[in-house]
Amino acid sequence: MYDLLIKNGNVIDPGQGINKKADIVIQGTKIAALAMEIPAKEVKQVIDASGKIVTPGLIDTHCHVYSDIHPLSTEPDKAGVRQAVTTVVDAGSAGYATFGGFPKYIVPSSQTTVYCFLHACSVGLSVVPELNDWSEIDTDAIAAIVEAHRSLIKGIKLRLVGKLIAANGIEVFKKAKKIAKDNKLPIMVHIGDYDKRVPGTLTREFLPLMEPGDILVHIYTAQQGNILQPEKGVIPEIREAQKRGVIFDVAPGRMNFSFRAAEQCLSAGILPYIISSDVVGPSIIGPVYGLTAIMSRFLSLGFKLEQLVRMTTINPACVLGIDTTKGSLKPGMDADVSVLEVLSGKWDAIDAEGKTREMENLIMPRMCVKAGELIESKPVAMPALR
Repeated sequence: MYDLLIKNGNVIDPGQGINKKADIVIQGTKIAALAMEIPAKEVKQVIDASGKIVTPGLIDTHCHVYSDIHPLSTEPDKAGVRQAVTTVVDAGSAGYATFGGFPKYIVPSSQTTVYCFLHACSVGLSVVPELNDWSEIDTDAIAAIVEAHRSLIKGIKLRLVGKLIAANGIEVFKKAKKIAKDNKLPIMVHIGDYDKRVPGTLTREFLPLMEPGDILVHIYTAQQGNILQPEKGVIPEIREAQKRGVIFDVAPGRMNFSFRAAEQCLSAGILPYIISSDVVGPSIIGPVYGLTAIMSRFLSLGFKLEQLVRMTTINPACVLGIDTTKGSLKPGMDADVSVLEVLSGKWDAIDAEGKTREMENLIMPRMCVKAGELIESKPVAMPALR
């Protein structure tokens, strides 16, 4: 007798090349089977997913969930399971001096799986802009925290903003990159300086130093340091980084997404490998909302649903090194499953330049299964139907 059956859904699992109507059966905390027709009589609980999209548990690789410690963060479950997102990654809210609350408070109290990128700055995003002087980067202290929490920490975060970056940008990048490499981790680099203190040329300087598996976030930002050249298209260094296997992430947040920049980059063939939200406490009520709302923006830009599911399931699972347990619905994988519905209508998406784009479809979270437990979706907010 199995525990749970999700029946009659359209299953999209790019990790297995599946896009068809199928049933999924769960035993305990693992996927037991995926098949065309599984008898309901063999299962304790049946969920009818007719008319719904069923995917591996969605993964948001860039959000801020250090709630009650980092003042702008939201709670993991508000960005996570309440929006049918089963795994979230905090992108540098904490540095080595402030990280202790994650394993002590945040992770144990969350149904959502939480991973972290550790900020190169000692206090993370407690003060913004961060990194005012070199003393805030302590190589040994970072290494000690990484070693103590290696299963939780998936990389090193560096934001190219603030006083130290403005004065010593490429040297700060080199130091943070060395720290990441010495600890056998990727580096995640934020571009887009809305204070306009950091030279825009820094992006062209550091990109050649990024290696396969490193992550460039905010690829469609229009802020200073973006990847576009006036009247010349994308900078050549971004094409070379793409060829080398540098990971491109959208992470729009409130300040780092422009429809204009996105369309220019897409026309030049610069596509994301992963799609994340960069949601924080204030933006969870709009304009970011969460991962499925951001996925909906990309439907309006011409992406196919299967592409978006790939960019939010198996691709981030591979980037994080968790693809043996998450990112797919293969038997034996963790029973993390997202159930979504694609609605038709008219909704508005607003970018960081104040431009509005009409969306004809909205990907609405309906429920998820997290480690075998069924959780109904209760997002804090979603875009309003016109």
